[in-house]
Amino acid sequence: MRLANGRLVDGTLVDIDVLDGSIERVSPAGSTPVVGERHDLEGATVVPGLWDEHTHMGQWARHRMRPSVLEAGSAEEAAAIAGAAAHRHSGTGPLVLVGMRDGFWPAPPTRALLDEATGAIPTLVVSSDVHCSWPNSAMLARLGIDTDASLLREEAAFDALQALDGLLDDDELDRHVVEALADAASLGVVGVVDLEFDDAVGAWARPGRGTPTRVDAGIYPQHLDLAAARGLPGGAPLVAPGGRGALRARVGPFKVITDGSLGTRTAWTAHPYDGATGGGTGTRNVDGDALDRMLGDATALGLGAAVHAIGDAAVSAAIDALERAAAAGRHVAGDRIEHAQLVAAADIPRMARLGLVASIQPEHALDDRELTAALWGDRAADAFRIRSFVDAGVAIALGSDAPVTPLDPWRAIATAVTRTRDAERPWQPDEAISLERAIAASARTRIAAGQPADLVVLADALPSADEIAHDPGGSAERLRATAVRATLIEGEPVHGAL
Repeated sequence: MRLANGRLVDGTLVDIDVLDGSIERVSPAGSTPVVGERHDLEGATVVPGLWDEHTHMGQWARHRMRPSVLEAGSAEEAAAIAGAAAHRHSGTGPLVLVGMRDGFWPAPPTRALLDEATGAIPTLVVSSDVHCSWPNSAMLARLGIDTDASLLREEAAFDALQALDGLLDDDELDRHVVEALADAASLGVVGVVDLEFDDAVGAWARPGRGTPTRVDAGIYPQHLDLAAARGLPGGAPLVAPGGRGALRARVGPFKVITDGSLGTRTAWTAHPYDGATGGGTGTRNVDGDALDRMLGDATALGLGAAVHAIGDAAVSAAIDALERAAAAGRHVAGDRIEHAQLVAAADIPRMARLGLVASIQPEHALDDRELTAALWGDRAADAFRIRSFVDAGVAIALGSDAPVTPLDPWRAIATAVTRTRDAERPWQPDEAISLERAIAASARTRIAAGQPADLVVLADALPSADEIAHDPGGSAERLRATAVRATLIEGEPVHGAL
């Protein structure tokens, strides 16, 4: 099959020949004879298949259908939204709302406030970053949680979400996950890294998860024994009973969460937080010895590492642990630091020397620019780096952290390239990267002979480098609205048509 007259990001017109799921040849348009079926793209832009390198697919599939308190400016406004949702809620099942950003609220939320609004309906309001949740008394009783705290943070919040998921139907969840990936394919997504908190490997081996999209299913510390029993190393394919599971799902990285988040004020930092937060340096979830043991156990099982580290102290500690692993022969290039939101300048060359990947979510920078100013004001230059990584030789991989931000690679690309949205002045524009670099960081393949034919045909032209330089706001809007004509995996359309 030939995809004729496709335009690469640099503007070059090429013919792309596909054979047996791989790119056989890329040649200047019209320069070689056609063999087999021909599809004329008529100058449409073609990019490599896009990946979202950090998602929580179960949470995202449910999040898309849940009411949001994102626009609430106070706990009282959020409680009113929850109360209205509770009034509409039918049945005795739990009510879950999303999008809480209590870091912006003038006063903290209280149990009594949510109880008054929602009554006997078990209700949980989950923060945008999923590191915190606000339950009412009925929800705590339903989940069997005994606490005096108004907010559940970190492990308590994750445990509550997992307990809540246990009350819900797996078959229904699987349908919603497959639907979410179909929507992602319509945006050019050919693969995701699923770092769902529960047993993602087991979930992707269920028959109901059949999807042509590529999936790397992550493994958390509590599932290492299960991983050992399964005997499946990183990259091993997953097959449901009867062979009807996800067509391209496989075992992904080992994920460990070493600190919290900026929005919950639990990211572990080297210096106290600014503002009216009572100071503090966040939360260290895993000490050095425990992290060493976990990384060693994961390496013995053939798993790469994906270490969640947001604060600068957490990033330094993660690099320290990976340096110790390298010295012991238990580290290979390609291990990842997930998020890497606040990074000391001295740690960037250390990441480059170890061959670490900065797995980052650019959209968080714009979501949290006000929080960064309020809480990390004196260290803002160290926050949400992109260009600094690239210039130092650190590989970057872009993602969404869905449901924290929507599963949409064009949002990440737009922010990485322009550092702006909604006509805002670009934030720290020196950290922007080129469009070609951002697309490459959102893909695992290239448009070159021998590569898998994972390709995306766009319906719109992309902005030029000059347009981006002179009108970053307009270019950001165009990139966010990018329409996809067809998404191909191994040369077969999984969205649209040629």
